[in-house]
Amino acid sequence: MEKNTKRLRMNMVAWLSYFFTGALVSTLGLVIGPVSTAFGKDPGFIGQIFTLMNLGLFLPILLSGILMRRFGLGRLLIAGSIITLLTCAALFLQPTLLMFSIGVTMIGATAGIMMAIGSYLVVRINEDPKLRSANLIFTDLFFALAGVTLSVVLGYLFRLGANWLTMYAIMGMLAMLMILLCLGQPFPSMPKQDAPLASTAENPRWGAAAWLLCCALFAFLLAEPIFTMWLPSWLKQQFALGELNAAYYITTYWTVKSIGLFINQFTVRFVQLRTYLLLSTLGGMISLGIACNSQSPGLILLCAGLFGFCNSGLFSGLMSYGSLQVKNSPPTLTSALLTIGTMGTLLFSSVSSFAYSRFGLYWALNSSTLAYGLLLVLLMLASLLSRAERLHLVPRQEDMPATPRSSHS
Repeated sequence: MEKNTKRLRMNMVAWLSYFFTGALVSTLGLVIGPVSTAFGKDPGFIGQIFTLMNLGLFLPILLSGILMRRFGLGRLLIAGSIITLLTCAALFLQPTLLMFSIGVTMIGATAGIMMAIGSYLVVRINEDPKLRSANLIFTDLFFALAGVTLSVVLGYLFRLGANWLTMYAIMGMLAMLMILLCLGQPFPSMPKQDAPLASTAENPRWGAAAWLLCCALFAFLLAEPIFTMWLPSWLKQQFALGELNAAYYITTYWTVKSIGLFINQFTVRFVQLRTYLLLSTLGGMISLGIACNSQSPGLILLCAGLFGFCNSGLFSGLMSYGSLQVKNSPPTLTSALLTIGTMGTLLFSSVSSFAYSRFGLYWALNSSTLAYGLLLVLLMLASLLSRAERLHLVPRQEDMPATPRSSHS
């Protein structure tokens, strides 16, 4: 009984880790307007500042193995949460542009730590491969759930006149909840690093398809957050929608994506993984193209939901398909997929803010269309060069290796 309680509590830590990161990333499109107004700056300039948040998020993911071995899981989570609380308090006491820049970097670093540890916990405490995959999909749901709930809450509060600091008050409360969950909770220790394998036979070449799928993950994690970041601003400018109405479109995206996370874990059991990925990406490309270029708010809302559904299984699917390119997938391949993919999360605000500054809001939003088009091309090339179908008889969901998620969408 006590063992099950501890396991549940560790799962709750993983769920909150994903919710924290999702709350930070998925609400940028709602926060960027109030922040720009408060500091009297162009949204493109504020978007560049959010690059610091993405950098803070990326570095702990990159160094997660070293940090977890050196300091332990519980200490890292508590330290990151305390830093977030202190940062949020400093923002309330000194709401300047400099403090905002420092603050988003520090909170981003905490999110990176939480995401890495949350992913590791799901993999570590669920030894059965099928149970592990199911729990990873369920944990991934909390990232989308943060987008659903906070887009509604923030849209409503901003409509009532709340300022941008409301968002960071919420982040502070989430950090406090993480501290309460971690206090007195034993965490698994990190295993010692395995000795490198010397034989090339034991370390087979990954093949071109694996590298193409690394780049496809990069394109996906570049396109999705650009869309959710700039769509509210586009709706407010193009159709004169209010904060709450614009937020509803992002809520729809994350809600339908959450539903898709439930449905598609069953769908891919009956459809070949390559076919599922190609059809989902093609559907996502059509939906995104219409959403970013339509003059009908109703059609944009419909396509935003369809885009969310098509994206729901892409991250885990691309990770799985990439790892299936080698007979016995090494940890280095998973690390490469994550690291290269997460570079998209690092760069999305810089790329789209540059497009905004040089070409305007339309191209800031449509830079997501270009990135998603690149994803489709890379995936088609990878499917032509794939070795997964020869190496594995039936690469379906129940056979998918569990893989930790980076910050997306």
